[in-house]
Amino acid sequence: MSDFKLKSGEKIVLIGDSITDCGRLKEFPPLGNGYVYIAANLTAAKYPDRNIKWVNKGISGDTVQGLANRWSEDVVEEKPDWVSIYIGINNVAQDKSSNKNLIDLLGTFENSYRKILEKTRNETGAKIIMFEIFYLSFEDINNRGFDVSPYNKIIHKFAEEYNAILVPINVAFKEAVKKRPDCQWTTGDGVHPSPLGHALIALKFLESLGW
Repeated sequence: MSDFKLKSGEKIVLIGDSITDCGRLKEFPPLGNGYVYIAANLTAAKYPDRNIKWVNKGISGDTVQGLANRWSEDVVEEKPDWVSIYIGINNVAQDKSSNKNLIDLLGTFENSYRKILEKTRNETGAKIIMFEIFYLSFEDINNRGFDVSPYNKIIHKFAEEYNAILVPINVAFKEAVKKRPDCQWTTGDGVHPSPLGHALIALKFLESLGW
């Protein structure tokens, strides 16, 4: 019997920013053309007997505060069995350009993230999946020098506290780059995955679920 955790009849809501969105409201409804689409189709191909409902709620440019503002409508009302959260890089970008103290900004990130985790646990009972965020500095033509480590530290802490499945995508990209530095893993900004990058995200997501 397969150890794959998504079972027939279950619904999974995947929420986040542009990395999750990938045109799901415009060019490529309803799942977009990124890792959500890839993961859903690989699952259907490998487990055709499992009727799993995939719901993409990514919105380009969103932050964890934005997720908190729409959590009731986009997550709780969907009554999911699983919730996958991939958020944070826009917080990193906005915080870097802010004049505020980083400790205060990280506090806002942490408080907003805790809010959505609490609502998920208390109002849905859904199982939670959390992604690290990644940044490939050498592929960033704008050389913005983002530091994702303090944000990932918070994500790791919450994954343990809320018994969530953690997708270590930052680690995965670092390992992939070491093995294939000749490949283009993002679209040139170090943030948005290329098709290959999305394939890696989908693979690590599925592996975290027992693929």
